[in-house]
Amino acid sequence: MKIAFCRVEERLIHGQITVAWSPSVDFDAFVVVDNAAASDEFMQSILEMGIPAGKKLYIFSEEEAVDKINQLEETIFILAKSPITFMLLREEGLKFDYLNIGSIHAKKGKKEIYQTVYMSDQEIDAIKRLLSLGVQCDIQKLPNESKTNINTIIK
Repeated sequence: MKIAFCRVEERLIHGQITVAWSPSVDFDAFVVVDNAAASDEFMQSILEMGIPAGKKLYIFSEEEAVDKINQLEETIFILAKSPITFMLLREEGLKFDYLNIGSIHAKKGKKEIYQTVYMSDQEIDAIKRLLSLGVQCDIQKLPNESKTNINTIIK
């Protein structure tokens, strides 16, 4: 298994991922780490419909993700809805050095830290923890847009 890309994306697989990101990253399979999707066959079928031709899809719960990911032979693009999930994966031993942050929608208990990126205090703490573990975290909506290092935003 080789990790090509890790991205926080609240909508998981959608147009930006399949049309913009998929062609710009060299990988074989998407890995979605999401407890709700892992236990919902309807959601799994919706995600499956969004996968570009020639790509595979794996959907794992947070609990099983590290073991399952380590068994994969493909080059993977990992998606999760929250930086908390990536913090858990990293603390469970999954090795990645870069996290791309896409859209996280406004909800009660979250504050805007950047355009269309809203985080709770727990998500900000997860980012800080990832940074302390040596993971570079950038906000970047599309591959042709410039990156914003999250370290310059959260203190």
